[in-house]
Amino acid sequence: MIDVCAIMAVYNEADIVREAVSKLIEQGVDVYLIDNASTDGTAQRVEDLIGRGVIDIETARFFEDEREVYDWTALLKLKEQLARRLHHDWFLHVDADEVRYAPWPGLSLREGIGRVDAAGYNLINFKLFNFRLTEDTAIGSDFESSMPMYSGAERFNQRQVKAWKASPEVDISSLGGHHIRVPGARVFPTRFILKHYPVRSLEHGRRKIIAERKARFSQVERQRGWHVQYDHLVDVDPKDVFWDPAKLTSFDRERESLALLAESSSVLSQTFTELFAAPPLDESRFGAYWVERLCGEGIDSAHAEVLLKVAEGIAGMLTQQELPPIASSAEDSLQLRRIIGSLARMRYLAGDPTLNDRLPLLQFS
Repeated sequence: MIDVCAIMAVYNEADIVREAVSKLIEQGVDVYLIDNASTDGTAQRVEDLIGRGVIDIETARFFEDEREVYDWTALLKLKEQLARRLHHDWFLHVDADEVRYAPWPGLSLREGIGRVDAAGYNLINFKLFNFRLTEDTAIGSDFESSMPMYSGAERFNQRQVKAWKASPEVDISSLGGHHIRVPGARVFPTRFILKHYPVRSLEHGRRKIIAERKARFSQVERQRGWHVQYDHLVDVDPKDVFWDPAKLTSFDRERESLALLAESSSVLSQTFTELFAAPPLDESRFGAYWVERLCGEGIDSAHAEVLLKVAEGIAGMLTQQELPPIASSAEDSLQLRRIIGSLARMRYLAGDPTLNDRLPLLQFS
């Protein structure tokens, strides 16, 4: 079994840090804690877990013009350094207000990552569920069960590639922690689950947003266009944190797991079944392989060439924000799905996960 380590940076998360860390440990994942100089005793809440799932706790402080700041880039670079130093097989970039799960019911997070590793992938993308307060929310001893309703992820948070196989060249900071970069990127086609609990009471929202974030943001990072999500807030009112339950969805882990598996398999299942045992094709022999294969199935060579060109064009459309429906005969739709799936597998294994992420959105009419 592989060894997995979650690297967690925290600042004033005493109310949830023990639960968050324990949930990872219960799923077979070790935790390395970076305490960003908390003032509420966050680190002390899990000190007794050192050697029992927690590897170590270190304090990190960052200054800018003699002012202590929340320097996200510096924290991410510190995570990169730790991942190079620690001897685990896989790593997770996590925060304390998150809970992670594998998409297969009954499998722990460690077991799920082991399945990804055995399949030959080195990156995992997550689907983000933002759990929200309502006026009836009462946070008990378990924040996860106390907040069962979620909203969808914001557009800027759609990509959550936050788990990677150990690599000396890992890059977490370049894309702000939203997308890990490693050489030979191979993103697993099924997303894992990321449950996010950003605000847990009105008082917590006021403290976190105004005092602990806006007042501490690095001005250097602000000049890059980062940390703008709270610019419209001078104070935090109830309307800023309490959601209408009618606009939220009740979380059902089994249902969401099945949806994630269906999402990744709807277009790719046939291609992966046919090609999984073999190494992915390269560009130089891709066209010849598919022409020969389609001709062997009774499609004439000229039409096979046309299908290849159409598939290439459709693959290019996957980078568009909104995908148009694609008109095609029933017979051609089947072949196009096969070719595009094969093309996606070849390209994202070469480091282009965008193609594969968009594939389930294709609609043939």
